[in-house]
Amino acid sequence: MHRFSVVAAAVAGAIGLTLGSTAAAEQSGARPAERYLNLHQCVYVGSGGHYTNVLPNTANSAFNTGTNVSNTPDSVLSCGPGGGGWRPAPANSAVKAFDLAAGRYLNVHQCVYFNAGQHYTAVLPNTPNVNFNTGTNVSNTADTELNCGPGGGGWRLLPANSAVKAFDLADNRYLNLHQCVWTSSGQYYMGLLPNTPNANFNTGTNASRTADTTLNCRSGGGGWALNRTDSAYRPLGG
Repeated sequence: MHRFSVVAAAVAGAIGLTLGSTAAAEQSGARPAERYLNLHQCVYVGSGGHYTNVLPNTANSAFNTGTNVSNTPDSVLSCGPGGGGWRPAPANSAVKAFDLAAGRYLNVHQCVYFNAGQHYTAVLPNTPNVNFNTGTNVSNTADTELNCGPGGGGWRLLPANSAVKAFDLADNRYLNLHQCVWTSSGQYYMGLLPNTPNANFNTGTNASRTADTTLNCRSGGGGWALNRTDSAYRPLGG
């Protein structure tokens, strides 16, 4: 049985943000708006292992996050309470305010760890559990080398599901975030990036001059099936 009672299609919404520095935005014709991408990483633990959510608009609202864009940097983590035996894991959760005026690229590092059939996905660089932090940052340089903490406590990095992707926000109007969640035998795996070596579990996350209108997730495989209740997409821009 699924741990949630709500079953619905993934919901999309658009929020305005400044794509890259103000000068770069003016050159590309992007409309200056909010300065900060406040990314909330909410991790839950239960009988199915670990479940990571970064989006505010999945069908399972009890597990949604406070991810938003604003002219004010968030400093307080906002996570749903969880339910169905799943509880928040504060040591692996955090909020990071990325200053989009600080550089052209949003370099997202997706680090996936594995232990006894369980998967844990991390994208933020500042959780209390520092051995599982990532190199996600804003810079004028596009990152090409994955930066992941070493893990520990029996958890090891899973390179096949990990990757780094540099999103050029100065030359594009939207950051379209696709969060895809797959399930197998009560286990959960979340992917955010489109370019991991394990291509069957990639997502449609991209930077574009247009807002995406449908969720884009690969089909999974090896007994893993897409769970649309926990999956969603969010176009950030305007």
